[in-house]
Amino acid sequence: MSLNAVVVDSLTRRGPYQGDALWTVENHAKYSTLQPPSDPAQDHRIHHQIFLLMCALNEQGIGADGLCTDRQGHGSLKSLLTQLTQRLAALSDGNHVHYVELGPEPVKTRCILARLTRAAATLRYTAIDINSTSEPAMRATLMPIIADPARFHYLAADYRSVTQETLRHDQDLTLITMFGFQEGNEPPAATGRLIRTLADERTCIISEMQMYEEGLESCITAFYAHPGMRQFSSLVALQQGFVALGDHHVHLVRLKIGGELLHVAVTLQPVEQRQQRGYLLTNCCIKYTPEQFRRVRRLHGNCTVLDELASGDGSVRCQIAQHLPSP
Repeated sequence: MSLNAVVVDSLTRRGPYQGDALWTVENHAKYSTLQPPSDPAQDHRIHHQIFLLMCALNEQGIGADGLCTDRQGHGSLKSLLTQLTQRLAALSDGNHVHYVELGPEPVKTRCILARLTRAAATLRYTAIDINSTSEPAMRATLMPIIADPARFHYLAADYRSVTQETLRHDQDLTLITMFGFQEGNEPPAATGRLIRTLADERTCIISEMQMYEEGLESCITAFYAHPGMRQFSSLVALQQGFVALGDHHVHLVRLKIGGELLHVAVTLQPVEQRQQRGYLLTNCCIKYTPEQFRRVRRLHGNCTVLDELASGDGSVRCQIAQHLPSP
């Protein structure tokens, strides 16, 4: 059962939306440009707007000195990205590195690659995205850093269809990144299958996630109440043929997924379609505790965690994990 299905089942059977019409849209339908659309012009426009919206959120995130800091003003998202970049540079030092980005975005990647090109012996970059509107921005941003066109690669593909063989180019080290809390959109077992499909013993998985701990609930709800996230829900409603009615609702629910109780952030956009009103599930994202974050990587991804970095308030963590050889 998909994460969306688990969420809808919970909300309609035991939650406040019993009796309401709830529609869902899977991630590939929200983001993918791989299938021929019924209205090519509008489809391209909405997908490009979604990409630009995510870029703007990242730009604001690392541009704000006070975001996610502790009470003394330390540990912003900008400083977290700097720490992560330093760790990755140390791992890459003197190695032939293949940097693979699942769901590429130019803001954080520009900062990281500018440093890795100085640390690594050679650097090859591959972006894998189901939203092909990201390619021009990624190419324009990264080519001045990478310099050699032969070392920039863009795959318009579902990353679940990619294998180790696609990514193997005699590198010493492969860095596979999942930024923007994207890992939270899939159940732990699905992310684990993806890691085991793409990674070998020379691979490190780098993931950025928003955390759940007691006292951090307001950080989660504040993120989804951001105007950019509200705009995202409106765009998804338009894309799916609905009329959006006001702002989305934000909930933090606790669900049993894969035998473990997990917190999931949910956004429900009030909508109308053919004179029927209800709610469209526009986003659901797992929020692990720090211990769950480490455990799912070990149990489902066959990885050992090398390092974990946290923002000052503890609400965002970046994890570096090394994939282990198959027994």
